[in-house]
Amino acid sequence: METAIARIRLKATEEGGKRSPVGLGGDFGCPVFFRDVEALSEHGYDCRLLLQRVGKTIAPGDTAENIPLAFLSPEEVFPHLRIGVRFQLWEAGEIGEGEITEIPG
Repeated sequence: METAIARIRLKATEEGGKRSPVGLGGDFGCPVFFRDVEALSEHGYDCRLLLQRVGKTIAPGDTAENIPLAFLSPEEVFPHLRIGVRFQLWEAGEIGEGEITEIPG
């Protein structure tokens, strides 16, 4: 499975973020939006934060480093990813943001 590594920041609950941490029950999936990558800016892409792989949870308001990401359509997304690409995490609205920090392989 092809992955990218990212820094993830979840919005605090009072900023409109989630009420509880992600990753408590395993990996976390949500759509991501790449507004600054023209080829990816038309719609969201299903993504999984592979939190089980690194044994982490992320609480609202927190930032986590070195989070592996997998996409359900890697053939569409990976050709356009670069270090520094930023994205938004969505779940009935923006719940956080991320930045690609590494593309292994």
